[in-house]
Amino acid sequence: MKTRFTLECSEEFEFAVLAINSHIKAYKLCWNINNSMQLNFEKKNDHNIKKDLWFSRYTYISDDGIEYDLLANRSKKGYLVPNQKSINYFLVVKNDYWEQEKLDFMSKLRNIPDVLLAFEVDIANLKFIDRFIFNDKEN
Repeated sequence: MKTRFTLECSEEFEFAVLAINSHIKAYKLCWNINNSMQLNFEKKNDHNIKKDLWFSRYTYISDDGIEYDLLANRSKKGYLVPNQKSINYFLVVKNDYWEQEKLDFMSKLRNIPDVLLAFEVDIANLKFIDRFIFNDKEN
């Protein structure tokens, strides 16, 4: 009789994903966030998922090493997260102390005039979580 072993791995992600709804363009949303929250988002190379799927990306890294990436959910050829078509932007936050700072950050984000809705996405149940992992290594 053969013995079968099953390896169960729970993936742990070291980032949080926020969903943002806003009817304005990404550059204007970044400008509003920069002014309201004293951040400094800058345009980076677009995030590529597949051959024709390119998504606008803005990044800010604080002096404390906290990294913020704002991604558009829509491109000319499709969606970053196809089952979340109603979401306009995703904000990926890499912060070791996110749970402590989350309420204050979310409150400030929701108070920005052009932000209609902002909430944290449950990444444990997100089917396309791999699309939020960036490979920015230069060759």
